[in-house]
Amino acid sequence: MSWMPDKWPSDMAIPWENVGAAVERLFGLDLQGKRMPDLKRALKGAAHELGHADIETCAQLLLSENLDGPSMEVLASHLTVGETYFLRDEDTFAALSTRILPELIAARRRAGDLRLRIWSAACCTGEEIHSVGILLRQLLPDIADWEITLLGSDVNPRFLRKAAEGVYRQWSFRGTPLEFRARYFRRLSGGRYSLLPAIRSMATFAVLNLADEAIMAGVSNSAFDLILCRNVLMYFTPAQASKVVGVLHGALHEDGWLAVAPCEASQVLFARFRPAYCDGAIFYRKGAAQILRPATKGACALPAAPVMQVSQVNAAASRAIRRPLPSISKSVAPSGKAGKAALPAEAFATRARALADQRRTDEALTWCDRWISARKLDPSAHYLRGMILSETGDVSGACAAFERSLYLAPDGVMASLALAGVERARGRAGHAARHYRNILASLERLPLEGGVEHAEGVTVRQLTALVQDLMAVGKGT
Repeated sequence: MSWMPDKWPSDMAIPWENVGAAVERLFGLDLQGKRMPDLKRALKGAAHELGHADIETCAQLLLSENLDGPSMEVLASHLTVGETYFLRDEDTFAALSTRILPELIAARRRAGDLRLRIWSAACCTGEEIHSVGILLRQLLPDIADWEITLLGSDVNPRFLRKAAEGVYRQWSFRGTPLEFRARYFRRLSGGRYSLLPAIRSMATFAVLNLADEAIMAGVSNSAFDLILCRNVLMYFTPAQASKVVGVLHGALHEDGWLAVAPCEASQVLFARFRPAYCDGAIFYRKGAAQILRPATKGACALPAAPVMQVSQVNAAASRAIRRPLPSISKSVAPSGKAGKAALPAEAFATRARALADQRRTDEALTWCDRWISARKLDPSAHYLRGMILSETGDVSGACAAFERSLYLAPDGVMASLALAGVERARGRAGHAARHYRNILASLERLPLEGGVEHAEGVTVRQLTALVQDLMAVGKGT
């Protein structure tokens, strides 16, 4: 337990970094750095509800880490994000209804084991897990013969009480057809809708803190057939997200599926999983990552013998980040001259790469920005910045950095490949396809056995084969 004063002296600033660290330890949430204003707003609301006179007292309570149940509930309710709705992400639920759930159902029928176990981690107010229940009602005419476990968990007990109640307002149905409400809900007064009891009773809910290692250890070996953990990892630090992904891996059945949000997809974070692309949606299964090729339109991609794995390209790019930069022409230096202006930029680049390699992303970004300030027209600096931001989950920032790199060097193959990957993860298949075509056009002008900048050890031939495979996955052919 950290030392803390009984009261904050008026001339002493609140140690916000320590407060943010306490939030991370207790809830796993990353509310430091640029997210610090969100932390202060949340604590202001929590302080008011807890009856504290000011935010300082609430911060003191957090630092003490001596919180009772009601205080934890209030803090969780203000710190967590409650954004969800029924059938959220059309591509994901299309894949669940047409491929993933039917495949699981068929496998269980063949085994004579009519059981399904599905977990919605960070389920918020329950729309996601209830959506799965509705799909199962559609897919299982003999559902009475099945033993189905639908578990919804969240750190916020208030969310879970609403999930168990099953009463929602119109905002929870945005994007769903009117017949969806008419078929599965009963209209109440005041613009509210109550989920039919037969569906509501399928799900159970439990308070579960994904950051609590002791509790999460008990979740391993649970053999879930499907785990949905979407739009939550982005709020964790990289270290905490890695721990949670490890738990999810252990909790998944050998032939089970894991669903995450497109912006959370990461070759590094999910290295122990095998990715599967289903018409714009990304899922993971146990097994080594590899290039996947879809068998038919509308189906998830199936394993193919990889010519070059994405993980290998990423590893090569990581090695290239650490490699010293080639000399940059004098005209690139801000002063128009070499000499003193060029030397700091090289030092900034070396330091930024080293920190990025150590996953010290905040520091790496600081040095990368210094590099860019010294050499604004260096495409390599913007490329590195995009790689760092993509690892932190800042999708829009990563896209902007890659686009800037390509503006300065239109033939930048690896920047195009990275941008295509981000666009595909965002569900923008058309944008990704355009970048893939541009990459192939650039590669056609290079010797087949030659190397590619920022992809040390990868030849033009290998990268061409990789991009062609990725295009085939995107087309679903």
